[in-house]
Amino acid sequence: MKEKFIALIDGNNFFAGCEILKNPSLKGKAVCVLSNNDGCVIARSNEAKKMGIAMGMPYFMAKKQFSEAVYLSADFAFYQNLSQRMMKYLENYSDKIDIYSIDEAFIDITGVNKLLKLSFDELARKIKTEVETETGVNVSVGIANSKILAKIATHKAKSSNGYYFINKNSIPDELKGYPIEEIWGIGRNTARSLRAVGIFYADEILKKDDGFYKSRYGKRGLELKYELMGISVIPLTGITEKPKSIQRTKAFPQFSQDINYIKAELDIHLHSVCKKLRANNLETGVIGVMLRTKDFHVAFESINLAHPTNSEFVLKPFILKLLNQIYISNIMYRSSGIYAGELENACKMQLNLFSTFDFSKQDKLSNVIDAVEYRYGKGAISLGSTGIKTVMEKHKRVIHNDL
Repeated sequence: MKEKFIALIDGNNFFAGCEILKNPSLKGKAVCVLSNNDGCVIARSNEAKKMGIAMGMPYFMAKKQFSEAVYLSADFAFYQNLSQRMMKYLENYSDKIDIYSIDEAFIDITGVNKLLKLSFDELARKIKTEVETETGVNVSVGIANSKILAKIATHKAKSSNGYYFINKNSIPDELKGYPIEEIWGIGRNTARSLRAVGIFYADEILKKDDGFYKSRYGKRGLELKYELMGISVIPLTGITEKPKSIQRTKAFPQFSQDINYIKAELDIHLHSVCKKLRANNLETGVIGVMLRTKDFHVAFESINLAHPTNSEFVLKPFILKLLNQIYISNIMYRSSGIYAGELENACKMQLNLFSTFDFSKQDKLSNVIDAVEYRYGKGAISLGSTGIKTVMEKHKRVIHNDL
């Protein structure tokens, strides 16, 4: 069996890092990113961690206890945009990429070191440096013979110089003293079960024979042992599972009943949804609009489309129609959202036999917007009729480009 080499690229404090990239004046400050509706802390800069702010801490508690920190509402569309750039750049090193989360990806780099005539330490440093230079996203890079070991290598990279290589010959030493609770794939129940038989650290897992894991944990148990031995048994498919639905919601900076402002917000959500559809080569057959009132009551309406699409130009009239169905002029609203469901591959779209609608112009316009944003950043171009800039200025919001 050919020896595999896997790299894991992991964005450091990703959401907080994105906010610092957007606003460099935040560098060196305790930055916290908040969940939808600013409920709790979901990301922290290193400074915020050192301050003692805990992950998941309710915003009202964190603000009271750590008033000097900077608290920001999450901008998931911005984070997704940077994530896509990072993942796209990794294609320079491999055509087998497993995107594990918005800020993590495994890539098969078997043979790349020989092609580039680099050691694995040099290759890890090269990937880290180039990703950070190209995207601005600070990352850690770990390289090893398996996914689980690469995860451990990346964890070690975070406390060293940002990159780390686990040599197969040094695996027992690398695993010595590494708590089983921190091993990727070991949950609370499995950890409890392992501790009950005297296994507390990763290197101790290698000392039990195959029969022990097969009888107690089945195939997953054997995979765990082999991966820790440096034998790659959890494959990289290079296939990312496509979403079943897509939705974008965000709280307003301040409550509003201004329908033009709400339309502008929905335009931004719609573009984000359509951009993700196109990135996954998907089209939606159902589109919906959500409004949440000041008192947290939710109004939602959706419509089935005659022809699936991923174009904001085609969907916008439906969005306006749905908005008019649920909007009440004397109600104050706190957030809005767009939902896309019944997704299917774009290449499978079947037009009605008698349809004369020409999608080509709308598709070209949408692709132009994507190309411009990829080059110049999110918000560099928008639907001209929305009046977004005027409305946003009225509400004292600033739309930042991604770069």
